[in-house]
Amino acid sequence: MFSPRNILVYRLGSLGDIMVALPCFHLIRNTYPQSKITILTNQPISGKAAPAMDILENSGLCDEALSYPVGTRNFRELGKLRRTILRIQPDVLINLAAARGWPKSVRDYLFFRSCGVRNTIGTPLRRQDLRIRQIVTGEFERESQRLASRLAALGVINLEDPRYWSLGLTRNEKNHALALLPPNQRNFIAVSVGTKLPVKDWGEENWEQLLSLLAGEMPDAALILLGSADEWDRSEKLGRLWTGGYKNLCGITSPRISAAILEHCRLFIGHDSGPMHLAGAVGIPLLGLFSWFNPPGQWFPGHGSWSFIRILYPPLPCCGWKPALQMKRSASEGIQLLQPAHVFKQALELWNYNSNSAAGSFSVLPAEQTS
Repeated sequence: MFSPRNILVYRLGSLGDIMVALPCFHLIRNTYPQSKITILTNQPISGKAAPAMDILENSGLCDEALSYPVGTRNFRELGKLRRTILRIQPDVLINLAAARGWPKSVRDYLFFRSCGVRNTIGTPLRRQDLRIRQIVTGEFERESQRLASRLAALGVINLEDPRYWSLGLTRNEKNHALALLPPNQRNFIAVSVGTKLPVKDWGEENWEQLLSLLAGEMPDAALILLGSADEWDRSEKLGRLWTGGYKNLCGITSPRISAAILEHCRLFIGHDSGPMHLAGAVGIPLLGLFSWFNPPGQWFPGHGSWSFIRILYPPLPCCGWKPALQMKRSASEGIQLLQPAHVFKQALELWNYNSNSAAGSFSVLPAEQTS
């Protein structure tokens, strides 16, 4: 079997984009355990976006990262990137970039060929790679499944197996998380009220109603607020509604420490965002609040068979999902159709889920031990 010395993985995006590609990183590492794996990714375009290595560091899935300004047309920057790739001398390029149309796929393929890469896996050139497929009435193929199908040459990914979603959190990371949690507390509920896009924002008034209802039902639970630094003020205001005590960790914890904290929580509630994907990966009961920005199913976390994940997607018009719906957010459209009383009911059911942490029912192995 061909054993490449250097592998370059091309994946753009932020926290959620890396998380849905996590099973692919596991397959690559399992297939090539001795290879040096470098991820080529974009420099964060938003202060809210986490760099790829903030997620992959210490996981054993990736050894180093290269980044460049996404969308650049600066020949100097592109020349610099090409020289860096030539210096690395990757034996294989694994393309996990989102499908952006056939011309851009060909452009990327030719660019990497000019960098000396002769073996390429996963470039989205087939019709099924370039379009979002509707797999059942009203629901579309998950992004994680689309990416996995592009790596069929390397093997089959069982997306239902939680080991493929493991972040391989280290003992130090878990100890760091424990030190941040309120002492003498056993019941934690984690909430993330932020999002990069206003159209995905449920709204402060809705969050206030929900947290007030939950606080009355969970008097002995502590509230943990997770997110980026610019979400701290909003989270602090909402945290004061919680009668059982709260800890605002927005901007304080890295994605991996946030994941380690989530392992101790009985429930996570949040928008379609990076923290939601972290909660799904560590296997805790999760309630995700979605807008119409993406087709239903495409960016849902984890695997569809996992009963501890519950998604609230607003009812669609009779014509189903269309791109024209993406930016809809009036009082009678999109995420605003989700009513606090209904979200509360769903959250309460998950809070009373059979086990305090679904992660406890999994045998989640560190990345280097997966087989």
